[in-house]
Amino acid sequence: MCDFFGISISNSRTNRKIKDAIDALEKDGLLKKITDGLTYTLTLSKKAEKQRRVIRIQKMWVEVAKSYPSWKSKSESVSWENLLRVWLYFLDESNARKPIVTNREIADEINMRIGTVKNARSALIKDIHALISQKLYEDCDGEYYRCIGAQVTPLAWIEELRHFS
Repeated sequence: MCDFFGISISNSRTNRKIKDAIDALEKDGLLKKITDGLTYTLTLSKKAEKQRRVIRIQKMWVEVAKSYPSWKSKSESVSWENLLRVWLYFLDESNARKPIVTNREIADEINMRIGTVKNARSALIKDIHALISQKLYEDCDGEYYRCIGAQVTPLAWIEELRHFS
């Protein structure tokens, strides 16, 4: 798991957080865990599938996120993990139904910095083409317009992303 997520195996604090997250998901009945020594086998529970609390993504989506250049520029840099977290936010059906969304709302909900959300959204819209975003404005006394957020539509099918890989 650590190799897949690009996490240093020698970091016991990170390993503990991963194990705690797995245990919490198992306690909630969303995962089934089988431990054989240092090997974990994780499977999705039927309860999770029935509750629709799981966002199904193709493995290639994770590969697209992992291959995104996090070194693009210092001001636009975003790690693949944060890129994937923002992408999953929009793939969640309850968030997809929101008529207007702001970077601040997303940041608050997924516990991330606003600048990181902004960079991830920009990458998902401009570079990966995984989201379509349309800014929404309100008229302020006919003198100027103020941006009140954006309407975002996820492109959840990998066929839309083939040109990136």
